[in-house]
Amino acid sequence: MRPPRWAAAVVALALLSTGVTAQAADNTAPNPILASNANGWGTMSGGTGSRVAISGHPIAAYAYQVALTGSTAGIYLPQQAVVAGKKYTITVDAKTRGSARMQMDWYGANGGYLGSTEGPSVTTSASAWTKVSAQFTAPAGAVNSHPLTYIAGGSGTWQSTAADYRQVGDDPPPSGGTAAGNYNWGPALPASDEFNYTGAPDESKWGIYGGKDGCGPGHAGNGKRCGYANTVQDGYLRQTGYANGDTAGLASKLGQKYGRWEVRARVLSAGGGGAAYHPVLITWPDDDRWPQGGEYDYFEVNVGDTRATAFMHHPTESGVVQDEYHSGPLDLGQWHNYGFEWAPDGLTGYIDGVPWFHDTDPDAQAPGPMHQTIQLDNFCGCSMQKAYFDVDWARVYPY
Repeated sequence: MRPPRWAAAVVALALLSTGVTAQAADNTAPNPILASNANGWGTMSGGTGSRVAISGHPIAAYAYQVALTGSTAGIYLPQQAVVAGKKYTITVDAKTRGSARMQMDWYGANGGYLGSTEGPSVTTSASAWTKVSAQFTAPAGAVNSHPLTYIAGGSGTWQSTAADYRQVGDDPPPSGGTAAGNYNWGPALPASDEFNYTGAPDESKWGIYGGKDGCGPGHAGNGKRCGYANTVQDGYLRQTGYANGDTAGLASKLGQKYGRWEVRARVLSAGGGGAAYHPVLITWPDDDRWPQGGEYDYFEVNVGDTRATAFMHHPTESGVVQDEYHSGPLDLGQWHNYGFEWAPDGLTGYIDGVPWFHDTDPDAQAPGPMHQTIQLDNFCGCSMQKAYFDVDWARVYPY
């Protein structure tokens, strides 16, 4: 955290606590990265396969490699128990020429074959990892499934790893209290994003740190910020911070002097060892001058924290001058609405529509327009604990 220097005119407001800390949705794929063997992985047609060591993948050191004997081939992935009527997102990373698609074969309680469902084809590359993913609904009577991957137009070798199986939960719970609703902020501006699509973030609304298909320097040079770590799926944005330090950031393309912003978000840990990632919601100066342009971190935590923190950075010529606030106990793993109002006479933060800080220090006022950023920062530059920063929606309003 940044060292605080307190200003005079600050008011902190108490916030009620919530329930038990939520856990991250688990990847239920057995042997997803072939860590010690190839159990559950195998070829169906078009080649012979084996477990091989790889480099350059963000989470896996091994892959299942198929020496192709034809331009069309298939492999099977570890089996997955299912519940009829439930939805599942099945993903695997592939490296090969041509295209690939997922398929699910369904089986009943007696092992009888119930049919199959195909996912869409995805263009793949022989030199870079491509996520091949599809969402499936288990049919009536299904209790087990066999995820399959097929390629077409391939040659040479085909590598697959990082199997990821997740049951799609219900939609995020109703929004509950919002500052926009409680204080009549009016309709959200078109730069807002409900994340009701699939794939990369909408580049007409967001600048992607590192580019959609690339990577750039991480916070203070720690790790990398990569486009692939931002994924929109199942109705929300997921920013993933990986154990190797690769993580994500987005910057809104709409700047304004004075305004209102509100983001519905949650913070989840995937478990394991390593340093904690640092999710933060910021309004950042459009001219990128810091500290001269100020900075408003209206939600800033470490993964695993039990309360929210905010830092209102004063515009200065050098050094750090900031006003610091802490909420009451808060379950950050649950969905909450984090709002912020920048007005000429003060700065106000909201959680679930309730004010939790109000800063009237005139020295905290930024000199020029600012825009929203959503970041999962690496403050360590060391081995990290994998984590997620999920955003159901991000809305912006005029003042």
